[in-house]
Amino acid sequence: MWSLPDINRMNSEASSQKRKLERTAKTGILDREKLTCEWQGHDEPSRCSGELRHYLWYDIFSDDPKGILTLCEHHDGYYGSPSEGYFDCAGCNRVMIENYTWEYYRHITEDGETLCLPCFAHEVLADDDRWIQLADEKIDGLTFEHVRKAPHCIGVRMPIPKAIRFVNNVEFDSSTGQCISGGGIDELKATLRQLKDEGSSRAILILDAAYQFAVSIAVYAPVEGGRFAKKYHREFAALNDVGDHDVILNQKQEA
Repeated sequence: MWSLPDINRMNSEASSQKRKLERTAKTGILDREKLTCEWQGHDEPSRCSGELRHYLWYDIFSDDPKGILTLCEHHDGYYGSPSEGYFDCAGCNRVMIENYTWEYYRHITEDGETLCLPCFAHEVLADDDRWIQLADEKIDGLTFEHVRKAPHCIGVRMPIPKAIRFVNNVEFDSSTGQCISGGGIDELKATLRQLKDEGSSRAILILDAAYQFAVSIAVYAPVEGGRFAKKYHREFAALNDVGDHDVILNQKQEA
């Protein structure tokens, strides 16, 4: 549970099994066997009842389904939404696995909606107020309070959104805030100054790894020529510069 699986192998297997899983979600039959409720056999006597519902479930590491979650009508939503260990993402409308390690792959918004990390990253990067303008006074004014508020919208080994690039990171103790790797806030400031000297106009702090006792706070910058290199307008985003999660969100807004 607490060791991250081989992501490359898992993504490769998911890609090759995509059509098979999609067919199973419609038929309820996998490898010639009829699927049963995830909770069958957990209750004595069994409380399974009603029709079976088959959900494709996903993770944050690719856009291919990783498996099938089968629930009876009684247990659908009984131990979670839709079940313990999974959640419904309000952004892409997918059933997502909650975590493989200590790091959770969801964010709860102020409105109470649950977003997967890729969908939350979409919202974070589209919010101009979250970006740091690379002026001397802004860089000099960076404090631990700013660092502490860095949004957790990228997970360990999660693909980085295409329109930004990783620059540098430092690590902090998640309980005390003490720097345990790198030069702390001073190093983050130095990284921002370096970006400014290189001609970048803004950057963003992101919590891009949550471990059992530590977190990584990283500086990300817009990809040159990408949609975040200047003020972002959602309606003019080029489709070849977004991932499937972004396309899904745009379609949802247009509906």
